[in-house]
Amino acid sequence: MTTQRDLELLHKAARLAIRGHGGAEPNPMVGCVITNRNGTIVGSGYHRTCGEAHAEINAIQSAGDETLGGTAYITLEPCNHHGKTSPCTHALVESGIKRIVIGVEDPHPEAGGGAEFLERSGLDVTIVNDALCHDLVAPFVHRLKTGLPWVICKWAQTTDGCIEPDNDGSQWISSQASLRMVHRERGRVDAIIVGAGTVASDNPSLTVRDATKRRTPVRVVIDPSLRTSLDSNICNDEAPTLIAHAEGEDASRFASDSIALPATNHSLDLAPLLRHLSTEYDATNVIIEGGATTFGHVFDQCLVHELWVFTAPHTANHTPKINMNDLVANLSLRLMDERMRENDTVSRYRVTHCQ
Repeated sequence: MTTQRDLELLHKAARLAIRGHGGAEPNPMVGCVITNRNGTIVGSGYHRTCGEAHAEINAIQSAGDETLGGTAYITLEPCNHHGKTSPCTHALVESGIKRIVIGVEDPHPEAGGGAEFLERSGLDVTIVNDALCHDLVAPFVHRLKTGLPWVICKWAQTTDGCIEPDNDGSQWISSQASLRMVHRERGRVDAIIVGAGTVASDNPSLTVRDATKRRTPVRVVIDPSLRTSLDSNICNDEAPTLIAHAEGEDASRFASDSIALPATNHSLDLAPLLRHLSTEYDATNVIIEGGATTFGHVFDQCLVHELWVFTAPHTANHTPKINMNDLVANLSLRLMDERMRENDTVSRYRVTHCQ
């Protein structure tokens, strides 16, 4: 039987797991909390870096001799195979832990089976099938099942849905605190995607600034007719760049990597681009930063999984070319998180259905 205390500790492990974002991928983010036989927390850990110790091992090490007779709360079913590390199931049995509470089953065909092994070894095992833990491993599961990365669409807008800066010379809609949050996330994902229109109008560098960079994301420009200037910041050597263009276009003038995409319904088919990012760049998470035309194509092709919307507390001083509030109307959304960054409201949504 799962108690309220069990769920509280499992969610504590989930919050720990998020600390591994940017280091754990392409492995899943996993957290673990251990209590002793009296129910007191004695150890915790999360999967920090792919190829290094898993969450369970770090938690067992932090608990020391206090594991005997205790309980481990783990967001994902412990691995039961020899990969880059030894099976976590064996370490759990050897630690003397007697009860395991698992957030979700491991869908990986090679790493799964941990719960069954633990039960055969005499441990009491509960799989909660927890929604928060499902959200945590969703990018990993999606890539495992489809071969495609998890797609996050991120933009800043006014309350009336405008993503274009006001005509007062200001470059930004969102606050400095919001910008810092964006750069922190950039330093944890594998790719940043924009359209050629954004490159032409904003000339972004799409690099990580004033934030910890756990990985260097590849910069991707969706440029059907190859109109991007070689003098654009996107073409500098600060980070790798990938140009996605229409089939039949000559991309030889670009020193960077390029990929030709077929057209579908008057736009480029973006699924082959995402598959290329997964296979050639080992991408698990990618951010699309717009503009509105690019977002529209991604929504139409049902390739988006998550939205990060930074809403500034004012209306635009001009009529937007495309209203983002209208653009997302055909998406079914579930609010996952909402917080303030200075005066901005930062809303994070899971896309549950698009049409």
